[in-house]
Amino acid sequence: MSWFEKIVPSMIKTKKKQRSKSVPEGVWVTCDECKAQLYRAELERNLHVCNQCNHHMRIGARYRLENFFDKGTIKEYFNNLISTDPLKFRDTKKYKDRLIESKKKVRRK
Repeated sequence: MSWFEKIVPSMIKTKKKQRSKSVPEGVWVTCDECKAQLYRAELERNLHVCNQCNHHMRIGARYRLENFFDKGTIKEYFNNLISTDPLKFRDTKKYKDRLIESKKKVRRK
């Protein structure tokens, strides 16, 4: 211990900086309507409805069906169907290219 540390009272000494713990990504969600910061777990318990302004946030179709039906009662039929282009339709893009693009985006058939 140096002579200076002995002279300076402990209240005046500066504390070492503690590492700030960062919040993991995706823990908080901002409401589109009222801009309130909402805790994601609480928002999911509230079925994606803002508890500040009652704004209903967008949810996916699968998530909606999972919450609508009882657990274990859902049975998906015809999940192997694939869209095709028998008419060779063409707009600004080929329909076949649009199908490929949407499959990549949604990651489903």
